[in-house]
Amino acid sequence: MARASAAAWLARFRLKPIAFWPALLAMVAALALIAVDQARFVALTTSLNRLLIDTLSPVFLYAALGLLVLCVLVFVSPLGATRLGGADARPIYSPFRWFSVSLTTVIAMGILFWAVAEPVVHFHEPPPFTGLAAGGEAAQRFALSTVFVHWTLVPYAIYTVAALTFALGFHNHGYGFSVDALLRPLLGERLRGPASDAVDGLVLFSVVVGMSAVLSGGLLLIGDGLRALFDIDAGSRVHALTAAFIVAVALLSAASGLAGGIQLLARLNTVLFVALMVYLLVAGPAGFVARLGGESLNLYLHEFLSRHLMLDEPTGSQWSGWWTTAFLASWFAWAPLSCLFLGRIARGYTVRQFILVNLLLPSAFGVLWFSTFGASALYFDAHHQAALYQVYQDQGLAAIAYQLFDYLPGGFVVSLLFIVACVISFITATDSNTDAIGGLCTRSVTARDMDTAFTIKLLWGAVIGAVGWSSATYLGVDGIKMLANLAGLPGLVIVLGATGSLVLMLVKSYSR
Repeated sequence: MARASAAAWLARFRLKPIAFWPALLAMVAALALIAVDQARFVALTTSLNRLLIDTLSPVFLYAALGLLVLCVLVFVSPLGATRLGGADARPIYSPFRWFSVSLTTVIAMGILFWAVAEPVVHFHEPPPFTGLAAGGEAAQRFALSTVFVHWTLVPYAIYTVAALTFALGFHNHGYGFSVDALLRPLLGERLRGPASDAVDGLVLFSVVVGMSAVLSGGLLLIGDGLRALFDIDAGSRVHALTAAFIVAVALLSAASGLAGGIQLLARLNTVLFVALMVYLLVAGPAGFVARLGGESLNLYLHEFLSRHLMLDEPTGSQWSGWWTTAFLASWFAWAPLSCLFLGRIARGYTVRQFILVNLLLPSAFGVLWFSTFGASALYFDAHHQAALYQVYQDQGLAAIAYQLFDYLPGGFVVSLLFIVACVISFITATDSNTDAIGGLCTRSVTARDMDTAFTIKLLWGAVIGAVGWSSATYLGVDGIKMLANLAGLPGLVIVLGATGSLVLMLVKSYSR
């Protein structure tokens, strides 16, 4: 009877068993291990993480930079004029809605969590091989320019290459809604059936882990905000309620389809981001932000290759592995699944427009955002005896932002809006990614019918919420960071395969 019910359930949702069950069981096993023995779970992930950093850091660094070069080549090539979906394809979204959805679903809570925290840490803890004095003006420029390395051009190139390869395969070549659409131009018919489903399952597991890690960071950030504003102890119960609320609203949004809640939330989030930036410039040290932002951008561009490839880092140093490689691994982890959503919503636009909206505009936004928040944080930290850095040492990374807002007029309101931005950011990311996850483990999504079953979205949303809650409650920032890093390895393999596919398409475009 149970076997018959399971078979009926599989048939109803047209599940891919090889993609669905291993990923789901692996996540359940991870939850069980966290619940039973957190110390063993952390020890295991620490060992795997150290192995990844020690052996594959150069691969992540060089691969990411190579993807940016490929984006430039595609942009100026004949392939750039190709319209996704064909010459008569109509866009799903207007240009602004398209940009809003692409921007907010990709960055999730990342820029909110790290915009203040990362510059402050680099300011006080520059790597020894730079020879910079902690707390000096040169350390300020190093701190902000390093953030540009982690959050602008090269990271967005990872998403752009993967998403563009999928979009061309899905809309123009009739490939299915599967990660194998990234690899079909390279591997041809050899990647079909169980092999294709196995690739989807690997990506499914990686991205669920990555999303759970990001949700964990967001729960910490929101929890510290609630403690700062309302003196609410951000313990296990608060994290659970917050995670449940975020996932529930995201699923309600996802139930409305691509034309419903997600584009409304994305536009609201974009407007909220801009409002926060403008207020910080008006109420904060605008002159200092402009000067340090400009100087740091100039330093970033001047040292572009050496900073991205860590050419000045001596052998044996672990700094890039724990910072630059860690961030790149997180971007690679999200790319194979996020590309399914980003590629799907791009129908009707050209390849050049795709690169503009998914690479150039988000990078420009990142420069403005991190200059505004990062430079403001560095200004107030330097003028208040390292107060923000002290908050980091006493309370952790997530609490730094609220200390910054305390120095601004209307700090309570700004902090409240910041919490709202955190919630909406992960709602939009969860909405888009549970939608893509649902399509990845079923056979129901096509270029004509792009909605997935709500029951599948509900299941994966619950899994992400549970793992995110347990990570925030029991593992902390270091454990969350390691989870995201480990999810990056299969993502790296998939994106490199997509790179080969896009190169083949690029070469063929010159022979037409």
